[in-house]
Amino acid sequence: MTSKAERTMTGADGLAVISGVILLLEAAADRCLNILAAGPAPGLEESFALSDLGLAARLAASQARRLLPVDIELDDVQTAESSQRRDDPIELVRAAEALTRTVPIEALPVGSSRVVVALCDLLRDHG
Repeated sequence: MTSKAERTMTGADGLAVISGVILLLEAAADRCLNILAAGPAPGLEESFALSDLGLAARLAASQARRLLPVDIELDDVQTAESSQRRDDPIELVRAAEALTRTVPIEALPVGSSRVVVALCDLLRDHG
């Protein structure tokens, strides 16, 4: 049996993880838009793939944001990954999915399993 302090710490860790997931997904969506807006324009197939990935990442981030209390401020997520890998939107989605595995699912806010499934779907479809 866990103590109340351990449950509180785990809950705080879960909120931090979901906050990080949100920031990584929003960065992935923003990166997709930046690639689409930069010249030279990607080909039609790549444009559709980037648009789809960006929209799906934005939707998953929105879904995750609804799990947080309204008074939570999102802190910048520091990752050990190189800036080159952070420029790749799918790598940002991979980082978000990996972040969800840093705590037990029970530590994440109720409803987080839907976000995890959305991340897995994104990686299956685009990874």
